[in-house]
Amino acid sequence: MSKSLQQKNTRSLLTWLPLVMLAGCIFFYLLLSSHIHHLQEQQLELKQENIWNTLRSMPDGIPLHIKGEYDIEKGSPVPAGWIGRQRDTSLYYASGREWDGFAILTKQYRLGDTIYQITTYFSSKEITHLLIKVSLAEAVIFLLLLGAIVVINRKASRTLWTPFYDTMETVRNYDILKNKPPALAGQTGVDEFNRLNETLTRLIDHAYSVYNNQKQFTENASHELQTPLAIIRSKVELLMDTPFLNEEIAAKLGDINEANERLSQMNKNLLLLTKIDNNQFPEGHAVQVTDLLRKYIRHYQEYYEGDPPEIKVYLEEGVLLQANSSLIEILINNLLRNAIVHNIPGGYVDIRLTGRELTIENSGLVLEGDPQRLFERFKKGRDESGTTGLGLALVRQICFLYRFDVQYLHTAGIHRIRLAFGQE
Repeated sequence: MSKSLQQKNTRSLLTWLPLVMLAGCIFFYLLLSSHIHHLQEQQLELKQENIWNTLRSMPDGIPLHIKGEYDIEKGSPVPAGWIGRQRDTSLYYASGREWDGFAILTKQYRLGDTIYQITTYFSSKEITHLLIKVSLAEAVIFLLLLGAIVVINRKASRTLWTPFYDTMETVRNYDILKNKPPALAGQTGVDEFNRLNETLTRLIDHAYSVYNNQKQFTENASHELQTPLAIIRSKVELLMDTPFLNEEIAAKLGDINEANERLSQMNKNLLLLTKIDNNQFPEGHAVQVTDLLRKYIRHYQEYYEGDPPEIKVYLEEGVLLQANSSLIEILINNLLRNAIVHNIPGGYVDIRLTGRELTIENSGLVLEGDPQRLFERFKKGRDESGTTGLGLALVRQICFLYRFDVQYLHTAGIHRIRLAFGQE
């Protein structure tokens, strides 16, 4: 699932920034621990020097033992391997009824003929408390820093990306059929967004220009074709009324007239498709679909040339659609005509209408290939068909205009078109 750039940026921060901060915390802890260890050594050495100096200046005036501070021993009670090396020990304090840890250092000195071993103590308890307090303070500071960075980043990103979101909203609401090219901000304060708006403006202007040129060309071509088609029709009719017309010429003139009628119908359909694409139909109103279906079913039953297929009908009363009535009439007429004209002898047409969908099922020849391709312009189920190949293309464009869902299903010669209105 896609996420916004701000969400991804925040997620990246929350993924990597804590790791970086954790590494910083560990490094700081190790650095602090090393410094404290060095401090212990320095304090123990300093105590050694002070006690030795005091012992040399007044050997009989200094106490030999002060618990937790130092011990002065004559001789060599401490093994030689421990001399000069810092080590840990613990002392029991009866007053507090607890053992306290200490770091100790023992060194050996000679005063005259007497050997002394001086052991100095440095409390580890306070060092541990210091490490804990500093680490907790560090963790709190880093957490506050992390939260501040995330909050500041989100607010800064929201402000920084405002021109981008404004541009996207303007482009999203732009409809080439209804609006002129949108005026995008030339200066947003961010160079990248300025270049984005400039590029989008050029792209939309070019698309709008191409669309208008194509629209005008299609309209002009369809309009101009009407005149020569009408002339051809009238001339053919005049020739067919001549007294010396033989059967062969009459047949050829009939073919010319039939081809001219198909070309005229194709031109009208193309012009209609162009108008639908250009959204040139007025706003719709409530259309009685049930009554329209009854009218066209009755029309085909009464005026269909030849033996019409059996028509089964189930119509829910009072089905209304908010649409342009002319387009709905074209939609219904094309669907019914397609089901009847492309049927087979002794076949049937099953029409079912509810408030949610219209389903037309009919028998017919087996269709090869994907039936959905018949919604494309000039696509026919059979090449020898006398139709223009634009009927279902008109159906699809009308459905697209009103957001109807249309599906063509075919199974072993059974053709079914389902049209879901998607309206309450």
